[in-house]
Amino acid sequence: MSTDTPIRPEARNPRGFADRRGADLTAERRLVARVSEVYERWGFEPLETGAFEYADALGKFLPDADRPNEGVFALQDDDEQWMALRYDLTAPLARFA
Repeated sequence: MSTDTPIRPEARNPRGFADRRGADLTAERRLVARVSEVYERWGFEPLETGAFEYADALGKFLPDADRPNEGVFALQDDDEQWMALRYDLTAPLARFA
């Protein structure tokens, strides 16, 4: 039997990912709702796109077409096509348009 005490990982948020609650979350939801109302009044419709795009659609920002997982979080689908976590809304908006 080992006398070494196991090291517990420290519970912490990843950098850039804060937990939000209460008044801050309520204020953000109200702000987004208000902005959405204005957009819709001018004829825009809501659009929500997935978090992943095919890597070739993300274009020149990936370091290497053969290994796109080097620059962004990427994985291969069941057809062995690379999909990457999108880092902005450019690719999905262009695809939609």
